[in-house]
Amino acid sequence: MDTDLLTDILNCPSLPSLPAVAAKVLELTSDPDVKMTELASQITMDQALSAKVLRTVNSSFYGLRKRCSSIEKALIMLGLGPVKSLVLGFSLVSAFEGQDGDSFDYQHYWKRGLDTAIAAKIIADTKKFQEETDECFLAGLLQDIGMIAMYRGMGERYNTVVQQCLDDHSKLTRVELKEFELQHASVGSAIAEKWKIPSEISVSINYHERPTACPSEYSRVARCVALGNLVHAVLIAENPTEPLRNLYARGRTWLDLNESELDEIILETSNASKEMAKVLQVSVGVQENAEDILAKADRKLIEMTRENEIESYAAQEVGSLVEDVEATDSMTGVLNREGFKHAIRQVYSTVKPGEVDITVIQISLTGLSSVLESIGQKVHDDIVIGTSVLLLKFFEPMGGAICRLSENDFGVVLPDVDRATAAGSASSFTNEFTEALRRWIPDLPEVDKMVMAHIGLATLDEGTAMLFVSPEKLVLASTKAVKAAKGSETSAIRSFVPKKAA
Repeated sequence: MDTDLLTDILNCPSLPSLPAVAAKVLELTSDPDVKMTELASQITMDQALSAKVLRTVNSSFYGLRKRCSSIEKALIMLGLGPVKSLVLGFSLVSAFEGQDGDSFDYQHYWKRGLDTAIAAKIIADTKKFQEETDECFLAGLLQDIGMIAMYRGMGERYNTVVQQCLDDHSKLTRVELKEFELQHASVGSAIAEKWKIPSEISVSINYHERPTACPSEYSRVARCVALGNLVHAVLIAENPTEPLRNLYARGRTWLDLNESELDEIILETSNASKEMAKVLQVSVGVQENAEDILAKADRKLIEMTRENEIESYAAQEVGSLVEDVEATDSMTGVLNREGFKHAIRQVYSTVKPGEVDITVIQISLTGLSSVLESIGQKVHDDIVIGTSVLLLKFFEPMGGAICRLSENDFGVVLPDVDRATAAGSASSFTNEFTEALRRWIPDLPEVDKMVMAHIGLATLDEGTAMLFVSPEKLVLASTKAVKAAKGSETSAIRSFVPKKAA
């Protein structure tokens, strides 16, 4: 690290000092016995700031049932944490507002900051990190203050580097270190420490680009902020497919968030970010609707699968083991029926029945014949390919082998997955399938009523080990379950549960 340059930036005359209101709020809230009336009085001394806070707490983002008319009431209704977070965030960020003649892209800065702060808070709420949601919001909002500080300290020399990385923020740190031996995360953290911002925030600012290296006591905040950055990357991407896949992978690894939860976080962030930008009266540019972004990503994945650019992990693995037999379905890139037989035999042969659960799921798409007749082969194939993509999204991270058993039927082999877990994931898949149909086929409003997913599952466990003495018996049980599901007029899930002996 270039410590001399860091010192020059921190002592730059154009770098603002800690705003008076923020300093007083920090001082007051460090006292566990602080009086709410005293804190409210201090905040309302800055009328512009208190107006921003009230507009925000009355937005749908906080979901208050009754309108909040004063800072004191906001403190009572929301608690100290959210109000403190908003006051600090808005007062600090306002200190870094653009100046006449600035060439720094504040619109891009605000867009990234708002998206990340909102997504980080939603992620923390989703994971029930109640004590850290406000820190996640504030750390996300302030994550890039080091960029503005570096711009104030170095001017166009730094802005040239920023402009090189506008299309991919993840490149910025590498370029900064190469050019200056200093990165904006370290600068931002140093500013936060100088201003005596709580460590939960200053440390998370320092590690928002590399959350897995963050000290454990602050790692949850850092990971929420880092995932918020990836949500932002999805929302601004011209082609969201790769950013979305990156978000799914990191979300599961870092915080055990599944794809459906992350899709919902994207949608909530998009809606809240638009509203928050209006509330705060900042420009973030035009943003595409999040549902359209997810639909675009779906269509790209379907196109890539159609062009044989995607092959499932299980298809690659089984294909390398099976000689002289084609084990992969040419349309979807997942295993075919022959591959399915090999996968279930392989899994079954590696475990002792009853000691490790094995679940087999069968999915039958009904109603596709009417789609084929009314719209055509391409739409029919898009639904089949889209279903395979969705199955990979849900079950491959669980270790599942995805298979296309016939024209409109799929199978999933899940090693070390019990019945309840498999049924829960199948239910989530069914809900997402219904939503995805509308994205895949937007020109057919009734498509979700025409096409249904009937799902049957069976599990080899301690209770069924004497019944499922071969992989064929387990598959037959899942076939019976899917036949039972087809008795429903809507999408349905049925589990094979053996009858108890009389």
